[in-house]
Amino acid sequence: MRQPIWIKIALTIFTLVAFSAGGVCFGSAITPNVDTAARRIKWTSLGKPPEAAVKIIGSFVCDRSSGVVVQSASGGRYIACPSGWQPWNNVSSEPWQLLACLGNPPTSYSPGFETLPHPVKDCKLTYTSEWVLAQEVYVILEDGSVWQWIFTYGLGTMIGYWIIGFLLGLAVGIMLSIQVWWVGRHSSVTPDHP
Repeated sequence: MRQPIWIKIALTIFTLVAFSAGGVCFGSAITPNVDTAARRIKWTSLGKPPEAAVKIIGSFVCDRSSGVVVQSASGGRYIACPSGWQPWNNVSSEPWQLLACLGNPPTSYSPGFETLPHPVKDCKLTYTSEWVLAQEVYVILEDGSVWQWIFTYGLGTMIGYWIIGFLLGLAVGIMLSIQVWWVGRHSSVTPDHP
């Protein structure tokens, strides 16, 4: 028996909407929480300044990112801009003050220091949690190297997983809808019996 076309259209619309919505729910379920996402971020080495760094004195904007300003034992100030082609430059202007690290981890979503290759000599951080949770942690290790840990988590993170889930659900819905139309088309043809 052949189904009316409006039933096929209604089934197709229902299938696409249901699987797309289910895909968004699936994307929401697989979105990592803040703690899990923070544990995935690894420390990045910014190298060593020309003179051994003894303390972190602040942050400075260079290009479109923020860099860390360190001071050497002789009083020299150097800035590391992760986006710049020169890893360490002299700086004379006053940097923005950073927060002192308190405890280990310094705040709720920082990694532990046990993954670093040497003990920590100095640690400073920035932390904002208005629209997006953003945290940057800078450390100087005993060998004079400077390391950075940057973590951002916000609505954009969640939306990315929702979009992936939506697209997967939509793809499954399209495949099922094609199956409904295909089966309906072939079931309407009946062989002639003598």
